[in-house]
Order: sequence, then structure tokens, then C-alpha cells
Amino acid sequence: MKSPAVSVIIPAYNAAASVERCLGSVLGQLRESTIDVVVVDDGSTDLTDQVIRDLKDDRITLIAQENRGPAAARNLGISRAQGEYIAFLDADDYWKPGFLQKTVDFLEMHPEAIAVSVGQIHKSFGKPPAVVPRFLHEAPLSCKPQVLDSFFAFWAEHNHVCTGSVLMRTEAARQAGGQRTEFRICEDLEFWAYLATFGKWGFLPEVLFVSDGGAVAREQGWLRKNRRRWASAPTVEEWQSRVVARLDPREWGGFRAARARVAKNLAYSMILSGRDRMAKEALAHVEPRTADRMGRMLLRASCQGAVVWKAMCSIIRLRETVRDGLLRVGAL
Repeated sequence: MKSPAVSVIIPAYNAAASVERCLGSVLGQLRESTIDVVVVDDGSTDLTDQVIRDLKDDRITLIAQENRGPAAARNLGISRAQGEYIAFLDADDYWKPGFLQKTVDFLEMHPEAIAVSVGQIHKSFGKPPAVVPRFLHEAPLSCKPQVLDSFFAFWAEHNHVCTGSVLMRTEAARQAGGQRTEFRICEDLEFWAYLATFGKWGFLPEVLFVSDGGAVAREQGWLRKNRRRWASAPTVEEWQSRVVARLDPREWGGFRAARARVAKNLAYSMILSGRDRMAKEALAHVEPRTADRMGRMLLRASCQGAVVWKAMCSIIRLRETVRDGLLRVGAL
């Protein structure tokens, strides 16, 4: 019997509210003989495993592990993968029809590329859905499928890659050694950056992935869902260590610009986990001219003395507490 062409790895932690939608979007993608789904139940305490078993689909392999985080779950999935290609998908997200067929076709046509990503929709609490990269919404015909000259320059400009938007060659994923299990936040971005040091990336300018964690966050609570992730946020130096060890010197400009966005996210996570001093240090890697609104606010506050910085950190923590309350009562 021919091995599946694609292995889809899905970490699932207390995802009973969303995993059926996720799996439905996967199982309808390719012919039955070409797909192999590995769901890693990461120590769930709800009915996640029962929801999966009730689907009664022999393309799904369900593996249970103690709660070790999404990176450990994905690495376990990589070790069990049977396909020539691998994709990661979080249990609260889903693909649009055609994701696997189009990304497989791209990698078949471009053997020089080790991975390809697609356009995305991101649904956030209290905000309208956002298309990423933005040019797919503003000028959807301005970009063609391509092998990128520089993954890092494209990432810096367009913020185009995230978990669920990527198909990669299994050989490359294993050569890279998987994700860093000590990280529970930005671990995917570190892995994509590291993987880019092993070969070329492609980009398909079509929205085929949807990031939507609303159902899980409502059920678990925004703070409860993310508190452990925020507490695991590494320093920028820790986050980048294995990437810079392999980085082509010609890629430093693009990498620094892309890293700035990651640094802001890490700083925000540090604030939310009460590590205000470390957050201020992380902001040293944020570039004011390219920072978003929140990044600029944090940078200004970090330069105005200890009292202002402490006040800003307290306001951010209060903001997330209010956000959690609104989510729980269905106001977001």
C-alpha cells in the first residue's frame, strides 16, 4: 500500500470545542490514500479524545502524552509521520478547501523549495478578521506563486508565515530537528526561521488558512488559556540562538526586521507574566520605525523612567483581565 503523501500533525489540548471543525477541514482535502493525520492529545482534561474517537476515521492516529506543550506534541508527530510532506495545524484553526492540494502541487513543481506558505485570515477578539499578508486584501492580483529570494526579507515586510499556513518536506523538518520544546510561545516562529536556514521557501498568494481560537478561549478563559504560554516566553537571545548560528550574513537585515516583531510579542508576554524588567530588555530589539501601535507605545513608556514603565505594565495586565471578562460574558 502506498504511503500517505502528506502527514498532518495536530496538537490538541482541551480542544473538544473546536477539534471536529479542524479535522473536518483536513479530511476533505485530499484523496483518502494520500493523507495521514496524527493528533497528539497533550494531556487534555476535557472530552477532546472522545470527540476524535467518535469520528471513526482510520486516517486519524490519536496519540496521548502528558501535557508538554505544542512543540513537544509536534515533534512527536514528526517522529510518527509517514508522508513525504508535513503540515502542522492547531486544533482551534482550520484550512479552506484546496490547501493541501495546492501546496503539494507547488512543492512538486519546485523541488528547490523545502516549504511553502499561503495567505491567511486571522480572527481576533473585538476586531474584524484580518487578511495576512495585507496585500492579498489590498491588491490580490499583485503577487504570483513564487520561490522567495529571501524568506527573511519577505517575512519582515509581510509577516506571512504562521503555524497552519505551511507545508514542508518531511526530510527538511527532520533535518532541522523539530521545534524547541522549552518554548510555548513563538516556538513556531523560531522553527520557521530555523527551517529557512536549510533551504528555499515558497509563497502561494491565496487565502487558504484560518486562525480562529475564539471557541477554545471562550471555553477555557483567555487568561487561563495563555498564562502558561506567557510565562514561558524566552529572552530574544534565547529565542534566536540556533537561528543565528546558521544564518547567512546576507540575511541579517531581513532577520533583524522580522525579529523585531517577535521581540515585541515576547516583551508583551513577559509583561503579562510579571517580568517587567525582562520585557524592557526585549524591547531593545524592536525598531521604532517599523513597530506597530502597541510596539511604539511600549517603546515610549520604556524610555520615560521606572514609574511610567511600571504604570504601562500595570495597564496592560488590567487590559487583558478586562478582555478575559468580556470574552467570558460573550461581549467579544
